[in-house]
Amino acid sequence: MRSSAGHEYLTLRDEESTLDVVRFRGAIRPGEETPAVGEIVVVRGRIDLYSPRSRYQLVATTVERAGGMGLLSRELEALKRTLQAEGLFDTARKRPIPHAPRGIGLITSTSGAVLHDVLRVLRREAPLARLVVVHTAVQGAGAPEEIAKAIARIDACAVKERRSGRPDAISVLLLARGGGSSDDLGAFNVEGVLRAIAAAATPIVSAVGHESDVTLADLVADLRAGTPSIGAAALSSDLLQSRHDVARLRDRGGRALAFAVDRAERRLHEVARALDDVSPLDRIERAQERVAQLSDDLTRAALAGLQGSANALGQLNLLLGALSPLRVLARGYAIVAGDGGRAVRSWRDAPVGASLHIRLAKGAVRATVTERAKGVADGEA
Repeated sequence: MRSSAGHEYLTLRDEESTLDVVRFRGAIRPGEETPAVGEIVVVRGRIDLYSPRSRYQLVATTVERAGGMGLLSRELEALKRTLQAEGLFDTARKRPIPHAPRGIGLITSTSGAVLHDVLRVLRREAPLARLVVVHTAVQGAGAPEEIAKAIARIDACAVKERRSGRPDAISVLLLARGGGSSDDLGAFNVEGVLRAIAAAATPIVSAVGHESDVTLADLVADLRAGTPSIGAAALSSDLLQSRHDVARLRDRGGRALAFAVDRAERRLHEVARALDDVSPLDRIERAQERVAQLSDDLTRAALAGLQGSANALGQLNLLLGALSPLRVLARGYAIVAGDGGRAVRSWRDAPVGASLHIRLAKGAVRATVTERAKGVADGEA
């Protein structure tokens, strides 16, 4: 291997030819291990013509060990095991994503298409949401450090806004990047970025790459979204809810306007009445109206009193009817009285030979006592 400004050369030899393999430094992922001299590797890239030497060369994009394991696979697996052992992938530590947040922090590159995709979704689905964008590089050697600093900066701002009670404070962060090769997404597998995600006090949605791409940032984040557009949609309120909010605001404005108009009308009437108070004719008319009103009130009160008396009388008639002895006689009972007209209530009051007057429901009879007996059922002695 030999190096020059901006790139490295890997020389591959076979029995028939020698081919220069060029790998530019910008394509080397942070922490990538350099292959050793004499090591057999598999290189993928594109064929290019190097004009100064009139030679074809292979511009490498990935370098893998023979057998299919990439040079970074061991480091990534080791980092993954470490983070997993620390519990950074555990579901229990993941925080719920707020529904329809009023404030959203977006961490992405402003020079890419991701920003436009997210804005398009939010304008359509969450027009009331406030979006704060933090620019950062999303690939290259310095990208991991920039991403980690951007996360820490916007998280600190979000915490400060929430503590101040700001109604549209940032309550969720969206970490977004468009699709690319595994090398392009390498910044989201760097330990510094992963620990910045885990240390954030604000929930984070990871929307990196395409739906088939999975980075370690997706595993550490509180929610993984397949694409930046899907991530933005996950933070959007329902369009129907937005319409309800607009309708509610419209109704509130209509009620406020109606209240203001009604208050102005009442004030106008008060002024008109104040002007009418200085006119004797108006006073006479009001007095006449008052007399007519009192007359109507008196008539209604008298009718109501008569009606109440009639109702009370009817109730008394019903009560008297229910208590009338004639009702009892109608059920088959009789009233027994002695010669003196005193009611007979006991066998003692009816000696043998006494003459009794028996009142029935219809008519009356006379009877002479020929026999009497003690009341057994009621315990008389």
